[in-house]
Amino acid sequence: MFTKRLVSIILVPRVLCYSTRTQPKMMDFRQFIQRGKAISMYRKFMRLTKRITDKQTRLETRQWIREDFHRHARQEDPARIDVLLAQANRHYKELESGVFSML
Repeated sequence: MFTKRLVSIILVPRVLCYSTRTQPKMMDFRQFIQRGKAISMYRKFMRLTKRITDKQTRLETRQWIREDFHRHARQEDPARIDVLLAQANRHYKELESGVFSML
């Protein structure tokens, strides 16, 4: 029984033991910085939504933010990412001024 088990372990291809997902590409320095800025911006948006008093509006706003960030998550063009970060910053300022007007 022990030898049979040993043989079956040896014959099982190692590929089956690992995930079939491909390894992510290495980021260069600019992509690393942009990724950090995007994560930081996402967190700022989520913290801002805590100030929204109406629960339904808060949930809808958080869903909008998640969808928007997920839609652009696979963007690889550095120039386009810079534009998206600038747009996110403008939206944040608009949302921030709107939230404070609701209080």
